[in-house]
Amino acid sequence: MECTRATKEQADDRAQDMCEATGELYDLPDGKRCNMPLGKGRQYDHILACSNGGDNSLANCAVICVFCHAFKTTKIDIPLAAKIPRVRKKHREIKKAKFRWPKRAFGT
Repeated sequence: MECTRATKEQADDRAQDMCEATGELYDLPDGKRCNMPLGKGRQYDHILACSNGGDNSLANCAVICVFCHAFKTTKIDIPLAAKIPRVRKKHREIKKAKFRWPKRAFGT
């Protein structure tokens, strides 16, 4: 899901045309902000992706540069989205069926 137009406008006002990426989520030291100018392109990122339980609120929306968005998507969002179903299956004790080779009688 995408953030609403109003949420994007509020996030733009908050960002003041600088990347809002902060902390380990974007491969930055804690408390440090990227602050790259957004002249080359801005992207609206869900801090916690909707597929992982996030929502479309202003608190969950960040205006970030293309580089920070690419890093977070490939290193954080996609692996986490793949891990959640595995954890749910493990919690429910759903296991993959083991394949057993059919028994053969040799020499008959």
